[in-house]
Amino acid sequence: MRLSRTKLVSNSLLFALVALILCATLALPVSAATLTVGAGGQYTTIQQAMDAAKPGDTVLVAPGTYTENVVINKPLTITGTATVQAANSSKDVFLVTSPGVHIDGLTITGGASGIDVANVSSCLITNINASGNIRGVYLAAATNSEVRNSNLSNNGYGVYCDYATSNSIANNVATGEHGNGVALGDGIYMDYGGSNKVSNNDLSANHVFGISIFSSSNNIVTGNTMSQNEYYGVRFRQSDNNTFTFNTVRANAQEGICLIETTNHQIYLNNFIDQPTAIMGPSQARLYSPQAMAYTYNGTAQTGYMGNYYSDYNGTASNGTGIGSTPSAYGDKYPLIQPVASYGFSDGATSAGPASSQTATTTVGQNSTGTGVPGFEGTYTVAGLAIVALALLGKRHRAK
Repeated sequence: MRLSRTKLVSNSLLFALVALILCATLALPVSAATLTVGAGGQYTTIQQAMDAAKPGDTVLVAPGTYTENVVINKPLTITGTATVQAANSSKDVFLVTSPGVHIDGLTITGGASGIDVANVSSCLITNINASGNIRGVYLAAATNSEVRNSNLSNNGYGVYCDYATSNSIANNVATGEHGNGVALGDGIYMDYGGSNKVSNNDLSANHVFGISIFSSSNNIVTGNTMSQNEYYGVRFRQSDNNTFTFNTVRANAQEGICLIETTNHQIYLNNFIDQPTAIMGPSQARLYSPQAMAYTYNGTAQTGYMGNYYSDYNGTASNGTGIGSTPSAYGDKYPLIQPVASYGFSDGATSAGPASSQTATTTVGQNSTGTGVPGFEGTYTVAGLAIVALALLGKRHRAK
């Protein structure tokens, strides 16, 4: 009887092990492949690799120059240090029509758009160099996507947002944008979108505006530099409820910020330096923090409302708070005596501008499947273990 119980327990444990392994096998995806393009690679063109790839694969492009217009219609990672130039300059160099695409590291030139993210979500553009396009990056009704750590200079526009919502544009350089014929030229142009975050970009020396926000609301613009643009550093037109903080607006030819037919903006904790007119239409915005803030000035803890720093402000702060005792020329009730970096914050505010919460990684090579079993990396290894277990079980039954 004891022996029978032992066999029963043993068989039960073996059945449980097989079931567990089979469930794990069914749950695990097949490992993504890496397809290579160029010298010594599997494909001669990027489009050939796009067509052959499966969702989740990586396309690695060898150094060189590729002349083509590429359509990406499945979630892939495309990476490399190659130059891709448009075969047809009236079309986008890369047209992205699938969510979940990551483009990294490439130099992209000569197209209507360097990269056009067209009505899809969750795409990531990183470390690219886009120049000589009408639009460096075109977010056309794109959502929940990110453009970061890229050089988007010397196009018609750096980033052109059209009906784009809930995207992040962070840590890029978009300078020397020159428009296209009679068109404007902006570092970032935002048209009929909202809830985007623009942070830590250099939007300087552009033909017209550093950033233009038209009919777009509830955006956050923080930690950017807009200097020496030919017209305005920033234009808000027919837009509402945008927040503009921790930016440096310097020596733009006309206005630092131009407000036209717009309301309810929060503009505070910015530096306006050597700016002929810091703000045009200041009555259309609130120029100080929406609530009192905790900060330190000259080593002393303070609490109070905070406005902006104006390099031409002549008031004083006789009470030692670092806040001017008289309003600025623009009606800012709480102008800062020193640039924003002179004030310390203990409530999470930062002059660096908050970074995007989106993250992504590009991985080439073998990846662990996360089975938790050391040495097993991939569906087939685990499936083989299941087959071995089934064979052992069959042998046990035959022995009986």
